[in-house]
Amino acid sequence: MSSIKLFRGEFGHVSVLNAASDLVTHAHAEAHLIVWLDGTPGTMQVGECHVALGPQVAAGVNSFEPHSHSFAEGSLPGLFLCFYIRPEWALRRRGLPAGARLFRNAAIVLDAWLGEAAAGLFARLTDAPDADDLIAYEIERLIDSLLDAAGTGPVRASMQAGQGHDFRVRKAMDLMKANICERMSLDEVARSVGLSRPHFFTLFKAQTNLTPNVYWNTLRMEEALRQLQCCEEPLTAVACNLGFTTQGNFTRFFRDHAGVPPTLYREAARLAG
Repeated sequence: MSSIKLFRGEFGHVSVLNAASDLVTHAHAEAHLIVWLDGTPGTMQVGECHVALGPQVAAGVNSFEPHSHSFAEGSLPGLFLCFYIRPEWALRRRGLPAGARLFRNAAIVLDAWLGEAAAGLFARLTDAPDADDLIAYEIERLIDSLLDAAGTGPVRASMQAGQGHDFRVRKAMDLMKANICERMSLDEVARSVGLSRPHFFTLFKAQTNLTPNVYWNTLRMEEALRQLQCCEEPLTAVACNLGFTTQGNFTRFFRDHAGVPPTLYREAARLAG
């Protein structure tokens, strides 16, 4: 049974996730840190890098970097600390220039004390009814330690979504953002920017490291999270708002991207305040 608990702060948010279902290839605007705590760790694919999570290995994912998480069939659930970090917060905190990559490598080697610190934070988060200022401080300190372990420092800047891209890719991104909740096809997007479908897919992937499908689904997930947090409409209405033909299709989409169904996420978001 999947479960999730959310905690928010200036850094972004962290979730305590208990899950054993695969996550499809997806991306986030936030940078992402995944620390395994217990149960089945599963394996992650981050860009071209294969990461075997475990007591000595965490995963670091840059903003808008494609990644997936898979579990062997019949596996017991795994327990994870998942940090969603606002890139501007991390870059400012580390004294890095805008657009810098936080993670050179997806696999982060953990010393034993870091694993113990993550387990200690998990205990504090799950024991405390509310995330107070002291817990927020501890979360930020652990993020700093994980970034230290990742060797985060001044590195080559990379293009953020929509910055420095070919004007046709920028136009396509703008079209997708304007049509998150519509059933506009990628063929229509390609035609709108004056490209054939194959040329559009090739150019988009070369410029962003994401396929158009993954990028558009990233936008849909961000809007789904926003609607689940900010409105009390039933799931059927949220599904319709996002262009899904049935609530079941939306639930499957959400679970494949977040690891939990939207009902559990909404409940966790409500408790997080």
